[in-house]
Amino acid sequence: MLGQVIGQIKPKTAASNSDVAHHAKSNEHCRDQIAGSMAELQALSRRGLWGILLFLSISALILYLSEAGLIALAPDSLKELFGEAPPTQWLHIVLAVSWLSAFVLILGRVAADGKPCYSWCNVGLPTVFYPLYIFCDPAGTHFPAVFAAGLVLLLVEHVSVTIYASRAIREESARLENLERLERLQD
Repeated sequence: MLGQVIGQIKPKTAASNSDVAHHAKSNEHCRDQIAGSMAELQALSRRGLWGILLFLSISALILYLSEAGLIALAPDSLKELFGEAPPTQWLHIVLAVSWLSAFVLILGRVAADGKPCYSWCNVGLPTVFYPLYIFCDPAGTHFPAVFAAGLVLLLVEHVSVTIYASRAIREESARLENLERLERLQD
């Protein structure tokens, strides 16, 4: 503390050319770091859209196969390979528990206030339930429940990451403005 006070009181000498050049390089390096961080945050905010698109594509394919009756045409040997289908009530319970677990994990990542990440498990988890429900009920009456559960998870995760990314981009923009203001004052 005393050293900082003495440093503030001492008369400043004129900066040498090497000090000015080092400071300019340091500012350029800082500007590059901020730009790289902003680009990474923008890419992070778009990454969830790929997961949503993948889930929607798989869901559309499953719905088409179910509506066309192609799944009911599966050979009996394939059905025997998987064994007896579980009761629908058990599938509902497992879907609800897995959905709630994933939702709590997403909210936990949001509450941690750290840098969030996407979990591809949230794409695969509801997708795994499609074949289970189809083997239990080939008519596809439970498709909307699985689709809604998966889509809600992916949207909540995407919104939370997008909110984090936009807040962090605003902070990085403010850092960049402060750096530019500091450079103008030094000139």
